[in-house]
Amino acid sequence: MNNQMEKAFEIIEKINAAGGTAHVVGGALRDALLNREIGDVDIATSLEPMQIIDLFEKVIPVGIEHGTVLVRYRSESFEVTTYRKEEGYEDYRHPDKVAFIRSIEEDLARRDFTINAMAMDHTKEVIDPFYGKQDLQNRVIRAVGDAEVRFKEDPLRMMRALRFCSQLKFTLEESTFQAITRLTHLLEHISIERIALEYEKLMAGKGYKKAIEICKDVGLYRYLPVFKEQPELIHHVPKAALKNFADVITFYCEYSSIFSVNDWVKQWKLSNQVKREAVQLSSAIEQFKKGEKQAWIVYKLPDPLISRLIEVGFALGYEINGEELTDEHRKLAIKDRKDLAFQAEDLLQVYKDQPKGPWIGKLLESIEYAVVTNQLPNHYQSIKEWIIEWNLPETD
Repeated sequence: MNNQMEKAFEIIEKINAAGGTAHVVGGALRDALLNREIGDVDIATSLEPMQIIDLFEKVIPVGIEHGTVLVRYRSESFEVTTYRKEEGYEDYRHPDKVAFIRSIEEDLARRDFTINAMAMDHTKEVIDPFYGKQDLQNRVIRAVGDAEVRFKEDPLRMMRALRFCSQLKFTLEESTFQAITRLTHLLEHISIERIALEYEKLMAGKGYKKAIEICKDVGLYRYLPVFKEQPELIHHVPKAALKNFADVITFYCEYSSIFSVNDWVKQWKLSNQVKREAVQLSSAIEQFKKGEKQAWIVYKLPDPLISRLIEVGFALGYEINGEELTDEHRKLAIKDRKDLAFQAEDLLQVYKDQPKGPWIGKLLESIEYAVVTNQLPNHYQSIKEWIIEWNLPETD
């Protein structure tokens, strides 16, 4: 139990003392039983939201209509949700009706997978009506109850099933597998943004190869942007996990002349940051393939992308030497054009009779390239002599 889990049990004790019951539920409990790192800790309780608000000093009503509030306790945040049952999912996401109940077992019955349908009380006893611990031991993802019902309630659960297979290196239980095979078309009802979040986590997991294989076997990829139009891409499996969507785009753009970085970003409705990073990584890969000097490649990349270029290169099977690339970055003479000992105003002093124009930027880039690739020292006089001798400006 980590520090956050211990604080969660203090909250549970306070709820019990007020006449209610409460349990740790969800991913934190699952990960604790697997001895994995624990993230946010969620609590389910018999008390209703207004009772929780009265009981704790700092409470934020984040989803009070569905029974959820955020309790701030000893500098940590905990989602506390009233035991509930749900009915109807007309929008394939939110229940049409939520009813508060008193039974933790009934609350667990509405959850997606058995490994997420366990609860732990104040004595650290695990309530496990759907044999989630057994499925953890057997390393399988199994839907709670009728798999088709669970996936019709929220088809994104099919993506979550594959994501858990990847993150935990589990397999799909047979009836859950068959239900997904029959219902993949329901993904059409889910927003691309929600699918993208799950897909990115799937590609980053240690069991991503198995998850991609399942994605092929059940036919789910036919409802993913880009893949549904160029299905052969699903057969290109990275040699290593890719931890960011920009890395995924860079990988698959190597195998597609149909879809560009812009196409991926547009179809998956991704952020400008993802677009920018994918463009930078794709450009670096192209430069590497053309035999560009490594110093120039790492110079043109933002520092955080250098390690990711190494990872994408490895995933593609390219022989990018990570140690060499890191060493080149460490030894760079400059990190930015503004670090040059010779700037635009210095050029204008040398070529006083020349009108301002594009030649300034072109010549500065030539200087920049020569300095970065160690063809020219970053000294004012050396650069001045170099441009006078070899790089007269071109004008119209």
